[in-house]
Amino acid sequence: MDEEKYIKRCLDLAKKALGYTSPNPLVGAVLVYKDKIIGEGYHTTFGGPHAEVEAINDAIRNGNENLIKKSTLYVNLEPCCHWGKTPPCVDKILQFGIKKVVCSMFDPNPKVKGKGIKKLRLNGVECEVGILEKEAKELNKFYIKWITKKLPYITIKSAITLDGKIATKTGDSKWISSELSRKYVHQLRSIYDAVLVGVNTVLKDNPELTTHDFGRNPLRVVIGDISKLAKNGFEKYKIFSDNSKTVIFTKKNRFTNLINKKFSNVEIFEFRKKFISFKKIFSILANLNISSVLVEGGGETIWYLLKEKLIDDFILFVSPKIFGGKDAKTFVEGEGVKFVKDAFKVKIENVEFISEDLVLKGKILNKS
Repeated sequence: MDEEKYIKRCLDLAKKALGYTSPNPLVGAVLVYKDKIIGEGYHTTFGGPHAEVEAINDAIRNGNENLIKKSTLYVNLEPCCHWGKTPPCVDKILQFGIKKVVCSMFDPNPKVKGKGIKKLRLNGVECEVGILEKEAKELNKFYIKWITKKLPYITIKSAITLDGKIATKTGDSKWISSELSRKYVHQLRSIYDAVLVGVNTVLKDNPELTTHDFGRNPLRVVIGDISKLAKNGFEKYKIFSDNSKTVIFTKKNRFTNLINKKFSNVEIFEFRKKFISFKKIFSILANLNISSVLVEGGGETIWYLLKEKLIDDFILFVSPKIFGGKDAKTFVEGEGVKFVKDAFKVKIENVEFISEDLVLKGKILNKS
């Protein structure tokens, strides 16, 4: 179908801005006249022009302004009908007299949610909705959860051995996965708004949690008793480097004022309780316009996320190694379930190899 061909082009265009539009959605648009694309564009950055406007401007640059009113606009998300950082796209569509709009899905934003299509139809524009809807929703899964649940989309990432270990019994973990897999993770971080670890991971691995120049750096999020880092001196830890911002969720302690004075790129949220609800943490992050979090924490962190039913999907790098050892750390720890019937169920959606590592991607099925 021609509709699918042009919507696929919209999705491909939208993907060019992965990591740069958040918390806005990823959107691409093409203008087609007599089975020929006369203009195309995508939403390149948060606060910038929307895809529909970019496509119209592209058509004008190409000398096709007189064909715009005769063309069909294809877009992977319902055109907006409200003022945000930019004017409503619906008004732009009507201004140029476009007579038909084909889109993949309605915008779940309550400010839009069918109102854009309704306004277009009331003004005589033929509208078709639902082309490649599944693919469009998968592309914008971060945005959909953030706008509807007021929570970020949560992905857990872990590198494990064939026997499920993330370190040997001595704590050695460098490196389980291959060099190519590690580079892939650096690129993956650029897609997410934040990367989260527990303070014990900072103590053990001293991670930088950046993309290592493979794209924009995410916000670094650390949870747990930050006073554990005081013994070695806070300057030692790479999470305090100034190449990215760090947010810390910790119980109230005497070191927080010292950290605030030493590091201008750190924001601390203090709690009186020792254990902080992850849902509370994610709610705060969502209010900071964080729509996605890549969790690279250890077994305890991942267990609590499972227990609170907050994980959306996972990426596991399974290395062809066996560590053994009952005291070696596994990628999910905590108290665990008591019975098989209580197991957390997953759906493996993609299996591939990166170098010698088996990479499993999937979703958690029994989550809230």
